[in-house]
Amino acid sequence: MRLRWQLVLSHLGSILLTALVIGLVNVVLLLRGTRTMEGQALDSSLTTARHLLASRLADLQHARDDISTFAAEAGPLSPDIATLGRLHDFLAFYRLERVEVFHGLRKEVEAYRWERGVGRSLATAWLPPKPQIAAQVAFGRPAAWVQKGADGLASLKLCSAVPGGVGDERRWVVLTEPLDGSFLGRIIPVGLVGALRDDHQILVAWPETPPGPDQDIESLLSYLPKGPFAWLFRPVSARRPAVQLDDGSALELVLLSAPIRSGQSLVQGLRAWFLVTVCGSLLALAIGSGLAARLLAPLNALLEGTAAMARGHLMVRLPTGRGDELGSLTREFNRMADEIRNTYLGMISTLAEIVEAKSHYTREHIDRVERLAMATAEVLERRGWVRFSSHQRFLLSVAAILHDVGKIAIANEILNKSGPLDTTEREQILTHPEVGALIVERMGKLERAAEIIRCAHEHFDGSGYPRGLRGEEIPLESRIILAVDAFDAMTIKRPYSAGRSSEAAIAELRTEAGRQFDPVVVEALIEVVTKESGADVDPSSDSGLYRVIHSDSDAGYRLVSAPPPANRA
Repeated sequence: MRLRWQLVLSHLGSILLTALVIGLVNVVLLLRGTRTMEGQALDSSLTTARHLLASRLADLQHARDDISTFAAEAGPLSPDIATLGRLHDFLAFYRLERVEVFHGLRKEVEAYRWERGVGRSLATAWLPPKPQIAAQVAFGRPAAWVQKGADGLASLKLCSAVPGGVGDERRWVVLTEPLDGSFLGRIIPVGLVGALRDDHQILVAWPETPPGPDQDIESLLSYLPKGPFAWLFRPVSARRPAVQLDDGSALELVLLSAPIRSGQSLVQGLRAWFLVTVCGSLLALAIGSGLAARLLAPLNALLEGTAAMARGHLMVRLPTGRGDELGSLTREFNRMADEIRNTYLGMISTLAEIVEAKSHYTREHIDRVERLAMATAEVLERRGWVRFSSHQRFLLSVAAILHDVGKIAIANEILNKSGPLDTTEREQILTHPEVGALIVERMGKLERAAEIIRCAHEHFDGSGYPRGLRGEEIPLESRIILAVDAFDAMTIKRPYSAGRSSEAAIAELRTEAGRQFDPVVVEALIEVVTKESGADVDPSSDSGLYRVIHSDSDAGYRLVSAPPPANRA
């Protein structure tokens, strides 16, 4: 079982490792593609924002030119209702916030909207403090610059000379566009964070934040919407120059985008990864378990066969249908099992020959007892009273063949004595079950057969020997051998007794049923012997073990040594 789980876990580990690599590659490629798409989307948004900013600057320039033409045609302007009304018409039409007209260094007139154009910080500092801008204005050329007030608010100034001015009579129109959140919010797409900055600092940010000396792009990250795994990804940023100023500096437009798509892609990738891992794990468990079962089935059979051989199951033989290394190993096991079995069969044959050599009738007695015992076991099994495994049948055969092996320790004079035995001789005879059990037990792997032999003279009512067992305490195989041995002893001629007829022996069995013999065993034995003419048993009911020992008809179980002759005097 441990090896099976090792194989299953190895398959599972392989699948998980493969899923890990595939999932990692998939997530990396997915994130790269998503980041590329996010960058492209932000670049597109930046292009749109620059286009909107350029369009607004074009509107401001057009408004500046129209107001300059109006100022040139109207001549000197005064802050009367007509002039201010006309200027406010320009403010409303072009969505301007503030317009100022200068005559030399003096402000001639100004107009502004109360929404965004009011405030001292938006008033134009005249002439411009930057030398490059002042020189360009003095020569009457259009100019654009950024003015930053004391309160930190920045504004874009567009200036042009009024046509027709000569000498000290020159006049200028200055438009002001506040660089605030309202201005930037109109050009930055929804969902993005952005800023407009010059070469030194941020002029305005969106969402609008209070200006300060420490304001930078990093401070705007907190305004980005939060998506899944936002802590894992850096925001996508894009920047590009948007307005070229006449002092040589440029206004740069910066956009920031939250990595929401990257987080969503990562979530989708992890979900796909999880599904692949789960499906792969289930597939690995199914395939691994199937392969492990297929690979380990022969190994389990070998393990069980080896354990059975160690317990004395000498009839073990494994199927050899495979043609791979496991099949070769199985065939080697069968060859080893055959050698061990032949060795034991050889020892059993040798012991049987030794017992046979003690007296002339023993060979036939062993043959009949073994065949009758196996036939009786078949009847018991057919009637449903008991079920015998192949190993139990083997042990019954061995015990039936060697049930009298203990008699090799008894002198021939006692075994072949025609008269009654004295006390000493009888005590020697009573020792043969224990002696036989010890002999078989020392052969190894036949402990159960030794126990059957030890109990083969125990009576059903407890009057037997050597331990006085009774009833179910006596192994069933011993009860079978006792009844069969008694029947054969009653029906053959021995040196110390004359043989009886089958009818008389059957009557004796029934008389002793429940006392000396197991009644169930007696009935099964009677069925066996009454089916045949006389007391002879049809060889077809033979277990075959004694025939295996003394015949070469079954090549699969043929002994290494030559078989003994069919009859021994």
